[in-house]
Amino acid sequence: MGGATSTRIGGLCGLVAAVVVIPAYLVGTPESPRTPVEATRYYDSGSWFVTANGVLPLLHILFGLLFLGVLVAVLRAASGPAGAVYVALAGGALYLGLGAAGFAAEVAVPATLLRFGDVTVTGFSQPLLTLSVWLYHYSQVGAAAMIFASSVVIWRTGVLPKWTAAGAVLGVLPLLHTWAGLSAAVGSLIWIAGIGLVLLAVAPRTALAGSVVA
Repeated sequence: MGGATSTRIGGLCGLVAAVVVIPAYLVGTPESPRTPVEATRYYDSGSWFVTANGVLPLLHILFGLLFLGVLVAVLRAASGPAGAVYVALAGGALYLGLGAAGFAAEVAVPATLLRFGDVTVTGFSQPLLTLSVWLYHYSQVGAAAMIFASSVVIWRTGVLPKWTAAGAVLGVLPLLHTWAGLSAAVGSLIWIAGIGLVLLAVAPRTALAGSVVA
């Protein structure tokens, strides 16, 4: 597969990864419930909650991994085995891995209710929601590392238009996730979608030596 085509596919994957997770954010944030009653009400949407926070995020992780693979290949083709490239890879893997764990923790109770109809599991909703919150906090640290490291490589090499390096500003938001929550998480999605658009638009320029991705 040609480098330009592969890069465009990676860009498209970034856009899809950012879009398919939006329903999970529309459902709400696990930080919202403050009492046992609120925690139970958080799951009121039942099957829709499982779809939005369980099924669709599977696509977010899948397309996110494809996007990350292409992005790292593009950065490495431009800079060689530089440390920043591996920081971007590790940060992206941490973001997606812990994010997947957070989705799993958040959807565990409603998925159990739908499958077994056992209302006694609602007593586990509070610790699982709290666990998911902290998994999301740590995942956003990975997102920040991915954004900062990618921006450094882009600025140094010009593999993508240098103005895209200004996206490093969005890397600050994930670091504020402990306090800003949902708003900070959206910042990561905006960066992924933005880089995805750039990869789609300037794929021939990034297809170094005719092939970025073998």
